[in-house]
Amino acid sequence: MTLPKYDKSKRRKSTPQLPKDAYVLVIKNAKEEPNRSGKGTHLTIAFDIAEGLYKDFYAKQFQANTNEDKKWPRDAIYYVTVPDDDSSPFLWDNWNTFFADLEDSNNGFVFGTDPAELKGKLIGGKFYIEQTDFNGTIYDHTRLKWTCVASDVRNGTAGKLPNDKLLNSTLATNAPIPGAGPDFLIPDNIDDEVPF
Repeated sequence: MTLPKYDKSKRRKSTPQLPKDAYVLVIKNAKEEPNRSGKGTHLTIAFDIAEGLYKDFYAKQFQANTNEDKKWPRDAIYYVTVPDDDSSPFLWDNWNTFFADLEDSNNGFVFGTDPAELKGKLIGGKFYIEQTDFNGTIYDHTRLKWTCVASDVRNGTAGKLPNDKLLNSTLATNAPIPGAGPDFLIPDNIDDEVPF
């Protein structure tokens, strides 16, 4: 039997995983969208690592993706529920904390009402590991859980990192879920606006 020829250019590429830590982030774009429940809205925020060893971590992942319909990495999306008069104190705390952290991270910035104002702004972020199950395989994701002030990340006073959200299984890999992600497309020039 003759073995088939191989194509070296079709080698499976491994995706690096961002270590669990606190990072200074830059907002690539933001928009308001309806919640999945159909009640209320949330801000959908695309971000990247702004400083340090992992600067442009998600932009590099995006650029390395050879799929024709590639999307901004799902792990680089953060959602903030827009509260209303009936919202719980928890949702109001999240909203107020996000904008307080954002304003304290960007000297002189005061948010108005347009999500487009958030593009290019810095904020600190505390990450955790979340596991997901896809067709019986467990995948590890490093995801943003809470925001903080960017200067607290820089000087090491961001506080305790969030607890991980692990599945009850001994199978764990660092691979991304194939095809997972929101409908975000980033143009070839990462400095351009992140389209929604």
